[in-house]
Amino acid sequence: MRDKILVVDDDPAARKLLTLLFQATGEVLAASTGAEALRIIETERPRLMLLDVTMPGMNGLEVLKAARTDATDMTVIMVTGQNDIELAQQALALGATEYVTKPFDLAQLKEKVVRCLKATPKEKRENTGIPWHTADAPPRS
Repeated sequence: MRDKILVVDDDPAARKLLTLLFQATGEVLAASTGAEALRIIETERPRLMLLDVTMPGMNGLEVLKAARTDATDMTVIMVTGQNDIELAQQALALGATEYVTKPFDLAQLKEKVVRCLKATPKEKRENTGIPWHTADAPPRS
């Protein structure tokens, strides 16, 4: 069974780009709003979510907070145009694993997603939810 990856972004071009980038990595689901993302999380149980911070209605931090109550094992990578250290700290404190700013390097983003998908649940728990190492790679010092 392929891992499910949820792409949440209100920008159709960004959703399409990320969907195309990860279609070989897993089954890609897409949402344009926070409410739609939460419905998908509830029914599809994705393993990883790429989540935009700035969206109309429910923003990415609100989605992250709500998603954490239902999907504690889901890895979340925040993807945003805001290079704001306080916002990044908030996202990480709410349970995001990574905070990637746009424009991002597609190869690096793909590597982060693959690394997160390879992390075992035990490694995630031992690293407070942050899979900095995977089953086939030694921990970083």
